[in-house]
Amino acid sequence: MPKPKSKSSTAPQPPPPAPPSWPPFKPPLPVVELYPELHPATPNIVLLSSFFPRSLCRDYVAFLKTLPLQTTPSRPKKGEAVRVNDRFQIDDPVGGQPVGLNPNIRIYRYSKGQYFDCHYDDSNYLTLDSEPVRTTWTLLLYLTSSADGCVGGETVFYPHDRKSAAEEIAVSLETA
Repeated sequence: MPKPKSKSSTAPQPPPPAPPSWPPFKPPLPVVELYPELHPATPNIVLLSSFFPRSLCRDYVAFLKTLPLQTTPSRPKKGEAVRVNDRFQIDDPVGGQPVGLNPNIRIYRYSKGQYFDCHYDDSNYLTLDSEPVRTTWTLLLYLTSSADGCVGGETVFYPHDRKSAAEEIAVSLETA
């Protein structure tokens, strides 16, 4: 005889949280001509300096302090990378669609001793303007850097899919 279904599996799911009221892009972006630079070690890393003006970075740092960040567990689920950081995550199609980005926006804050271990960013399948698309790039936007008192925090890439100090490509933080 089959087991009866638990009541929790039939309970309605709460609606997803509403996206926050993101600070406006003032002044309108971009404020300077943007010149993408390929990283000297690989064409798979593109750097853009001054994507946000410093004033907008400061506005976002202040705003993000108001969001309910949660500390991620130090024991990940099977197949996930170890990450120890504070995170806020929201699906916000309005925030992502104007520039064709994944609407799943993730905000990370790292305190001393926190980190995100070696991992892969997955592609995501989305619909933009009624067309199916697949994400192929990850956008990392640093709102602070060593110029703002941050120590460490660089993103490290391993071009040959193995963690090797001899092959690592470290990209330092640069505000904006």
